[in-house]
Amino acid sequence: MPTPTELIGDTDVFTKDVDNPAARELREMLDEQDYVFAPGMYHALDARLAEMADHDAAYMSGYSTVLGQFGFPDLEMVTMTEMVENAKRMVEATNLPVIADCDTGYGGIHNVRRAVREYEKAGVAAIHIEDQVTPKRCGHIAGKQIVSREDAQARFEAAVDAKQSEDTVIIARTDAYGSANGDWEEHLERGRLYADAGVDIVWPEMPDPSREDAVDYAETIHETHPELDLAFNYSSSFAWSEQDDPLTFQELGDLGYSYQFITLFALHSGAHAAYEDMKNLAENAEQGQFDLEEKYLGHETESHHELSFVDKFQEIEMEFDPEARSRIEGSEGFSEDERDPLTAEADGDDD
Repeated sequence: MPTPTELIGDTDVFTKDVDNPAARELREMLDEQDYVFAPGMYHALDARLAEMADHDAAYMSGYSTVLGQFGFPDLEMVTMTEMVENAKRMVEATNLPVIADCDTGYGGIHNVRRAVREYEKAGVAAIHIEDQVTPKRCGHIAGKQIVSREDAQARFEAAVDAKQSEDTVIIARTDAYGSANGDWEEHLERGRLYADAGVDIVWPEMPDPSREDAVDYAETIHETHPELDLAFNYSSSFAWSEQDDPLTFQELGDLGYSYQFITLFALHSGAHAAYEDMKNLAENAEQGQFDLEEKYLGHETESHHELSFVDKFQEIEMEFDPEARSRIEGSEGFSEDERDPLTAEADGDDD
């Protein structure tokens, strides 16, 4: 009986070719557009709504995921498998490329490599990994600290090497500026180091909405790495509307920030709307429901059946279950508009 080593021979059982069409689509947009934008979100319906609203991509925000699904702060208390499972649900809900938060890679080199491949298997187009120590924290929560340059370089080289599709996009985030053991020069040097490690995009996390910092970083790093794509977090931690001269998406795109996102956009949007409507309901009983109906009746989001593709699922059911048609058409909730398209065409009703 051969030993495992003899059985493997020269074959690398740790590497398999994986097709990643979503990543190819994302790369094409990055090549062709001034910038690619993705609103931050945390669940499948948000991803579907982003597609309905004609966004470029969907961003699975880490903070949004842990707060929206677990009620925790972003302190890396959610595991890799929980994050990948959420990403998988979002991928299945939309045709948009999904970019996902991969935190620090969830441990050592082997954890980083496994995380990359698990996200690839989920169908994610891109992931970002950061250079904080484990457990990390949101870049705008005090106390963040970065690992050594050597450990960070190993982390990103391992991530790049682990890819099973050459199209998968690896984004390296550095938190050096504003960390307990970093500064602006380290922020820049880390960006150069990670670019040389082979990542596709460098994300320099900024501690405030400074126009000067965003411009300075892009111009300085492009002196040594002129073709480097950058990412910019138009962070929900900042009150952009209160700035005297807030950065615009187009300005950032012109500077080379080719991937842009607002980390907690959908969470803030949803939390604000849900709270206001729930408060109205608590204070005004049924009038709260009447007021809500005024906002969504006639709107693109009116029908939860349409949002969940009930008609498509019923078509599949009728295709494989011979009793399904009579059961569906003979029960409450069926309307003439829900008839099978082939039946409608045969009746001459398909205009």
